[in-house]
Amino acid sequence: MNALDQEQDVVDLAGRLGLAGIPVESIINFCREQIDAWVATAGGVESIAELEQLVASRLNLVFEEIWGDTDLAALKRKYVQRGEIVFLHIIENDLTPETFGTMVRLKDGTHVALIDCRGDKAARRFFTRWHEIAHLLVEPTCERQVFRSNNEPLERLMDQIAGRVGFYDSLFTPLLTRHVPNGNLLTFENVEAVRQSFCPHASFQSSLFACQRRMGTPLLYLEACLAFSEGERRGLKQKRMFEVDAPEKKLRVQLTVQNDVASEMKLTARWNMRVPDSSIVFAAFQQQLEDCSGNENLNSWTFSKGGSLMDCNVFIQARRVDQIVMATIQPLS
Repeated sequence: MNALDQEQDVVDLAGRLGLAGIPVESIINFCREQIDAWVATAGGVESIAELEQLVASRLNLVFEEIWGDTDLAALKRKYVQRGEIVFLHIIENDLTPETFGTMVRLKDGTHVALIDCRGDKAARRFFTRWHEIAHLLVEPTCERQVFRSNNEPLERLMDQIAGRVGFYDSLFTPLLTRHVPNGNLLTFENVEAVRQSFCPHASFQSSLFACQRRMGTPLLYLEACLAFSEGERRGLKQKRMFEVDAPEKKLRVQLTVQNDVASEMKLTARWNMRVPDSSIVFAAFQQQLEDCSGNENLNSWTFSKGGSLMDCNVFIQARRVDQIVMATIQPLS
């Protein structure tokens, strides 16, 4: 069961939609079934761009992308001249540094989603568009919605919906099968090939997750960065007289994502455990490598209080991106 299934906001949303069963999966299926019905009525779609256009039309949704401050100024003028005074306040109230998109409902019922593509936010352009679609799939009369980087349950749910319906199965799965035949390991090169074929605007990470979910073999995604241990963090909360007392950060696991097959075989790593110096993940970080891969056994990943990860020979591919290492871990048959 998904941790979000326990969140009251998610449970309440499933109730308002009249859905039974596990909340998150029921809501995702509800969204997928709507889109499937629209696609069937349209006689099918050939590309993700065509699908997005179809869905946006059904939802009475218009996208406006902001690539610079001049774009924003022009959009404000455009809509204010139409009498949509709400656009006067968008930059001050909505488009903050941590905001990726905002959506408003016009007087005629049309929804306008402003997608912030300035700077690093451009990498999330594809995902932000589908995040806004997700909101309207579950709340078609939504008046105002701001997509910020936060941990609120409903925003996390919209991310999950976007990740499922945005990588539409009948379009995405055939590409994955073509580039990664059954039984083959998933590599970063495979992911990039699928991404380019499906939608070059989609981010590498979201494309990787879409591939991971559909793999019939176990795959663990992992991110690590420099961090303190639990004990060190507690110590840092106390006042120290000398700077030399400060501990040194070590490379530690900060995020793990399993596909269903990995979850079944309990292929995982504990949050904040130290990455061993002998690991490919450590080498990628230490040497700032964009591609570092090879085989190792997970029992070399040990815990400070004794014990280790499972005795399993795995293929690991790792890549350093800024101060984070992203890695895929797949058992070898």
